[in-house]
Amino acid sequence: MKTVVRVGSQDILMSVDYHDKNCKIRRLDLASGDERMVSIPTSIRAIVQLVEQARAEAGPGGGRVVWVQESTTGWARVKELLGETVVFELANVLQMPRPAKGRRGKTDKVDTGRIQREWLNGELPRADQPAAGVRQLRRVIGLHRNLVGRRTALRNWVNRYLAHEHWADRKGLWSGRGLRRLKTMELPASDRVVIDLKLEELEQTAGRIKRVEEALKQAYRGSPAAVSIDAIKGIGEIGAVCIVGRIGDIRRFPNAEHLIGLAGLAPGVHQSDGTVRSGHLARGGVDQVLRFYVLEATMWARFLPRYQPTYQRVRRRRGEKIGRIVVGRMLLRTIYKMLRNGVAFSPSLAAE
Repeated sequence: MKTVVRVGSQDILMSVDYHDKNCKIRRLDLASGDERMVSIPTSIRAIVQLVEQARAEAGPGGGRVVWVQESTTGWARVKELLGETVVFELANVLQMPRPAKGRRGKTDKVDTGRIQREWLNGELPRADQPAAGVRQLRRVIGLHRNLVGRRTALRNWVNRYLAHEHWADRKGLWSGRGLRRLKTMELPASDRVVIDLKLEELEQTAGRIKRVEEALKQAYRGSPAAVSIDAIKGIGEIGAVCIVGRIGDIRRFPNAEHLIGLAGLAPGVHQSDGTVRSGHLARGGVDQVLRFYVLEATMWARFLPRYQPTYQRVRRRRGEKIGRIVVGRMLLRTIYKMLRNGVAFSPSLAAE
């Protein structure tokens, strides 16, 4: 949505480059055209004092204070602090056009100038402002992914050690029997210490994962949206609540293709004159966690009557990997419709 900049406005625009110690602010009075850079400590007192001063200057003419900040650390507490005293905007800097090559030096002055320019042009890309509950759930989801990644790294280390130093059979190594065999394996004393510490950390990590998954299951039980998505075979309770948590408010997506773009499953497009060619999937600025759970779900979803014909056709022509990506897009269109319209999942209906 474009910002409408009023002609002769009494508004004061503050383009903010937020840092833990200091905020660098480009302050523009739209009535007089006065523009200056301001540096204030990142503290409640300094921020409130600056805004109160701006409100006093803009107030007599019916103006507002517009606070535009990058979607980086600190925006939630600043928004809560300022409340209704400002018009709070959150800029998605990843979607902002980059400066010309000769002007790509990163400084606070350049960053605030880009934000101001895009806002004045009515082209400022907005970032999502999830509610506190969604932010809290996302932190739990992030911790779960971090712990699972740590468990995988520990297992890989032990596997590589055995492959490098021993001829021991590694099949079923992480079953109960395999772990008992690993604990009693004859190893050099120094290696025994390392392996024992790795196994101890694995046990601790497993306990932490279990605790985090209990928190996610509790969130699942309190989320009708997650329960409805769990009807799709291959997602499961943890996957469902993680998908819902990463999506947030479905109303922020005008259509399913925007949701597919968030997951990084939309192909790039290279167009020149009458030639149009699909490129690689997006990498930067996408939700890696959402993409992971959607693609994991395609392991089972690709065999559902709703998706199987398309999957088989694409797999024969372009391989299994591309087939699963195509099913992932179809799955996200289904999820979008379920969350947006409140419809139940039907595995036999033809996919849209």
